[in-house]
This record gives sequence, structure tokens and C-alpha cells, in this order.
Amino acid sequence: MVQKINNILVPLDGSKDSIRGLDKAISIAKQSDGVITGINVVTVAPTLASSVINYKKFLTKKAEEMLDSAKKNCEKQDVKFSSKILYGSPASKIAEFAEKEKFDVVVVGSRGIGGIKGAILGSVANTIVHKSKVSVLIVK
Repeated sequence: MVQKINNILVPLDGSKDSIRGLDKAISIAKQSDGVITGINVVTVAPTLASSVINYKKFLTKKAEEMLDSAKKNCEKQDVKFSSKILYGSPASKIAEFAEKEKFDVVVVGSRGIGGIKGAILGSVANTIVHKSKVSVLIVK
């Protein structure tokens, strides 16, 4: 039995691989009349309170701009898109959100914009694969 993929979660961090993940998700969505939800998880390390608030606002604005760009890309191709910004540890938040919202698949780029790149697979993508109870498609 073939499972129809209707609800697709795409973690986006602005990296080339996350954009490739979005492109693959668009291709899947077009075949199944699916809906894409782009997600960005803002991570702010604890430091001085006032600078954290300003940095969080800055990162949130950047996330909104990136997700808006992804939405425009989807709209050009007649694919429905919604977005979500969460705060915390990216891999854990993405895996939890995917399960809670009952996504059919998470389409993630193999590497993100993290500082140190993994030898084979980015640490966020690797952790999503291991923590997620939802199927994960890794795009290179």
C-alpha cells in the first residue's frame, strides 16, 4: 500500500542544503497535492538578559524573512505553504513538532549552517533521524 504524503515538514535555516530540501518537498507536494510547513528553530545561548532579547528579536526577524522567501517560492509553484518559528534546540524541537502535528514526512537538508560540519551528516539532521517518530527524507 502506497502512503500518500500530504503534510510535509521542512526545516529551513538558510543553508543551500535546506533550500534543496525545500525544492524536494515542493516536488513531492506537487505530486500529491500536499502542504508544506517550513520551520525554523531559533537558538539563543544564555548571556546578558538585554543582549539576549535583542539577539532573539534579530534572529526571529531573520527567520521570518527566510520563511517568507520560502513561501514565495512555493506560491510560484502553486504549492500551499505555512510556517512556524520555535525556540530551543533545533533537532529536538523539530522531531517533537513533527510528531505532535502528525506530519507524514520531514524533508531535511543533509547539512545546515552549523559551525562544525559532520563528516557525513550534519548534527541536526542526524539527531532528527534518531529522535523522530515520523519518516525523514534527507536531501543532499
